[in-house]
Amino acid sequence: KSFFRILKPEFRGYWQFLGRVDLEGNWFYHTPVDEGTNSSNFDPEAHLEESLGVKVSASFKHVGFWNLRFAVVDSYRNGRVFLAGDAAHSHPPYGGYGINLGFEDARNLGWKLAAELDGWAGPELLDSYNHERRAVFVSTADQFITKAIEEDAAFLATHDPKDGVEAFLEAWKRRASSPDSQVVEYLPHYSGSPIVSNSIGNASGARGIHSHLAVAGGHLGPAALSDGSQVFDRLGKDLTLICIGIDGDMVAKFRKEAEEIGIPLRIVSTAMTADTARWEASLILVRPDGYIAFSEPNAPDSIRKQLSIAAGRSSVS
Repeated sequence: KSFFRILKPEFRGYWQFLGRVDLEGNWFYHTPVDEGTNSSNFDPEAHLEESLGVKVSASFKHVGFWNLRFAVVDSYRNGRVFLAGDAAHSHPPYGGYGINLGFEDARNLGWKLAAELDGWAGPELLDSYNHERRAVFVSTADQFITKAIEEDAAFLATHDPKDGVEAFLEAWKRRASSPDSQVVEYLPHYSGSPIVSNSIGNASGARGIHSHLAVAGGHLGPAALSDGSQVFDRLGKDLTLICIGIDGDMVAKFRKEAEEIGIPLRIVSTAMTADTARWEASLILVRPDGYIAFSEPNAPDSIRKQLSIAAGRSSVS
């Protein structure tokens, strides 16, 4: 184990947790403290020993205090101004979610700004940044951190070793052996986005389930292609169409449609492999950030329409 979470009824679901930072003996330790606690009246070593129940010998490189809170701006865009990372959302230092949300903000916005500067973005493309990324942050705060705290509080309110150790241990065993759905099922998903076709669900940012299925709105799963290359090495800075077992005439039709409406399109053709079969799709339109704009087992009725939606041009005839 490299991460330990300590639960105490008096904290009502809020965590004390200890985790390994590296292999050189550095760890982090977070704990709730009383209002008014500061560096002059806080003994971190004594607090750590009380939490762990064992004697420790530690040196502390940094002791800091922060309020556990979530905050998000009303909109990630205001005209020509775009917000990303901590400027757009505040997240407690739990599990690296805050910094990774910032990375994904930049990844999402970056290709859309490039498309605008290169002249092929439609009027809805930059607006989709707020639609997609803000909902992901709200989902993270509400469905992951907040929900986990509430579930821990409910467990401790229901099960107490003082009421019977054996019954508590049995409940704890069931809890420990059950899947950690908060982590296993956590997967940002852009369903409902205005630049995603045939997407599932109604609300952008909802959590998805980790799967190799190529579902519009979800992230493309890794796969080895028939030429031995890895699919992520073949994606470009523009839209990429992955064609699996599609004949040359259909591929040429996609390329011609893209050229006629001025949308840069990279085409990656591959035969079916054990990896690509798990996508369960023959045509997958992938955005530069790795998310799927469109997927189908067969050719769509309107190639031009699918390309236009992905470029933020659904309102443009």
